[in-house]
Amino acid sequence: MKKSIFPALLLAWTITQAVAAPETYEINPENSTVRFKVRLLWTTNIEGCFCGGVSGRVSFDPDAPQKSTVKLEIKAETLDAGVRQISNEIKGPAFLDVERFPLIIFKSTSAERVNDQQYTLTGDFTFHGVTKPLSVRSNPVGQSKDSKGESQTGSDIYLVIKRSEYGIKGSVPAVGDEIFLTIRIRN
Repeated sequence: MKKSIFPALLLAWTITQAVAAPETYEINPENSTVRFKVRLLWTTNIEGCFCGGVSGRVSFDPDAPQKSTVKLEIKAETLDAGVRQISNEIKGPAFLDVERFPLIIFKSTSAERVNDQQYTLTGDFTFHGVTKPLSVRSNPVGQSKDSKGESQTGSDIYLVIKRSEYGIKGSVPAVGDEIFLTIRIRN
C-alpha cells in the first residue's frame, strides 16, 4: 500500500474534537507510539515500536478542514524491537540508518472532508531521507474526558509501506519488504 497511517491517524485524532472553532493539539510522546511488524526469514516477524519518540502538532478546523495542518515527527532512534541486538541492527546503516536519518516526518499540505465520518489528508511523508506525497482517508475514532475533566482524544490507524520505495534495501529477501505499522496518537 502506498497510503500512510501517519497522516490518517493525526487527522482522525483531530476530527474527534466536537468543536466548531479551530483548535491546536500537541501530540503527547508519553502516550503515543508507532508499532511495527516486518517478516523475517519467511516464518516469523520482527515486532517492536518507536516508543516515546512521537511528537507533533495538529491544528484542525472542522468547518474549514482545508485550513487544517498536521505535523508528525518520529525519532528513529527510539525504535525498540525487544532485543538489543535486533534493535541495533534495524537502527544501523543497512536499514534505518538513524544517524543519517534521525526523523520520520509527515507534514500535511491539504485536508478535505469526504463525509461526516471520513476525511482525506494529503501531505509529504519523509522516511529514510526520501520524501513522497501521500493521500489517505481518515475516520474519527473517539473522545473522552479524563478524571480531571480534560478532553482526551486518540486514534489508531493501520498501514503497510514498502521499505524498498524509501531506499531501504538491507537483507532482501530474508527480511520482508512490507512494514506493517500501527500508529497510536494521543494528546
